[in-house]
Amino acid sequence: MQSILAAFVPIWTLGFLGWAASRSKRVPAPAQGVFTWFTFNLAMPAVLFTTLSRTDLAEVRFEPLAAFAAATAVVAGVMLLVLKGRLHERIVGTMAASYVNAGNLGLPVALYLLNDVTFALSVMLFQIMVMSPPIFMALGSEKRFSWAPLRTPNMVAAALGLAVAATGLELPEVIAGTLDSLGGAAVPLAVFALGMSLDVPRAELSRLRPVSLVVAVKLLAHPALAFLIGRFVLRLDTAALMSAVVFAALPTAQNTFVYATVYGRPAGLARDAILVSSLLSLATVPLLALLLQ
Repeated sequence: MQSILAAFVPIWTLGFLGWAASRSKRVPAPAQGVFTWFTFNLAMPAVLFTTLSRTDLAEVRFEPLAAFAAATAVVAGVMLLVLKGRLHERIVGTMAASYVNAGNLGLPVALYLLNDVTFALSVMLFQIMVMSPPIFMALGSEKRFSWAPLRTPNMVAAALGLAVAATGLELPEVIAGTLDSLGGAAVPLAVFALGMSLDVPRAELSRLRPVSLVVAVKLLAHPALAFLIGRFVLRLDTAALMSAVVFAALPTAQNTFVYATVYGRPAGLARDAILVSSLLSLATVPLLALLLQ
């Protein structure tokens, strides 16, 4: 219990401070965009690069990712059939139920709870390289399809980090130290900005009934499937099982809203799923971690 609290108290505290700062108007609203930009374009790529460049690829375990990916595929397939509406509307809802916040919340959880961000990076790569392309194809058309997400700072940093790890090169101390300092800001700023994003006036929320199914699947069914697959099919050990289940229990990623907006699709469901699942996950994720400990 103490280890679970020790892992999540920093996340809760930083998130609350971000919410309180936004709520009290002590921090200007545009600051959230600045924090997010800095995290996405500078701090998080630094974490990705330094972590992957120092990773022994031979020791990376793919079993937990297999459990996570299998559970994600089942959730996505079922939701695509169950949800009503046009294809692009069902795609947005499906993504909201299966695409997890592996960056802003996943990295802190991996750092504080799992003591290893490697799994967070593998989930991010899986979502960007495997899940995103068919989502883009379904949301838009072949003419509008773009490989731009594969050229983001995170993807470039990950590719470079993997290349360095594969070659066994060592960075000069001055460069490594600079990147470590830059990456140290990623987790605090990401969670603080996430907290700021939770300060949304009630008038901006649509009714909860349409989003309740998506949130329930995201926070309950997704991790439950990851547990069943990991425990009874793949026979994962406790540590690997916790990684798969906890990451499946993470809330809806902000990319759901971003992708829907970029392709001109209705984004209300995505926005509400992000907000509600992010709030509830502050309780459900620690509870699942406690049960699995």
